[in-house]
Amino acid sequence: MELDQMDVKTAFLHGDLCEEIYMKQPRGFEHGASDKVCLLKKSLYGLKQSPRQWYIRFDQFMEEIGFSRSKFDTCVYVKNMGTESQVYLMLYVDDMLIASKDRRELDRIKGLLGTEFEMKDMGAASRILGIDIKRNRKEGTLFLSQEAYISKVLNRFSMKDSKPVTVPLGPQFRLSVSQAPKNTEEIDYMNKVPYASAVGSVMYCMVCTRPDLAHAISVISRFMANPGKEHWRG
Repeated sequence: MELDQMDVKTAFLHGDLCEEIYMKQPRGFEHGASDKVCLLKKSLYGLKQSPRQWYIRFDQFMEEIGFSRSKFDTCVYVKNMGTESQVYLMLYVDDMLIASKDRRELDRIKGLLGTEFEMKDMGAASRILGIDIKRNRKEGTLFLSQEAYISKVLNRFSMKDSKPVTVPLGPQFRLSVSQAPKNTEEIDYMNKVPYASAVGSVMYCMVCTRPDLAHAISVISRFMANPGKEHWRG
C-alpha cells in the first residue's frame, strides 16, 4: 500500500461564494473612489463561509473524478478501480492523505488535484496532525505514533517527571463530584489549573492512536465544569 501526503495552499481561497458579500477596499490597494467597495467573487480567510465553501468545492471535484464520499466519515473518499483495487483520500481542512496499492493511479490522482488546486506534494507520508507514520516494507507493517506530541503535552503541563503506569486509571482512584472545591483557597487554586486543556490534549491522543485511554478520559471529563484538586492530582 502506497501512502502519500499533500497540502492545499491557501485552501479557503478556492471556495465559490453563494451569497452577495461586499468588503471595503484594502488600504494601499484602493481603486477609484474611496467610497467604493469590492464585490467578492471568491471566499477569503476570515469569512465564516470560507471553510464550508472550500469543502463544497472540493467535494464537487472529488465526485467529478469518480470518488464517492464515505457514509461514515464525510472527509474520507473512495474510488473503486475494479479487481479489488481502491484509492482512498482522507482530508483534514487542507491536509490530505492518499492511499492505494496502485502507484500509477495514485500519481494520476495527485496530478488531477494539482491541476484543479494549488497543491504541495509532500511525498511519502511520515507525519500528519501530530501523528508520526512509520513503516517497514520488509515486514509489511505500518505504525502510528504520537510520542513527540505526548512529550510536548507532558512538558506543557509540567508532567515530564510523572511516574509512568501500565494502567491509565487504576481501580484505587475513586473520583466524584464531592471532591469539587469547597472553599475559597481551593477555588483559587483550581482557577489556575488548566484542567480542561489537559483533558482535551490527552483526548486527542485517545481519538488518534490511544483507544486504551478511553475509559480514563470518560471518567475525568465528567468533572470539567468544576474540577477539584483530587481530580487534577489523580
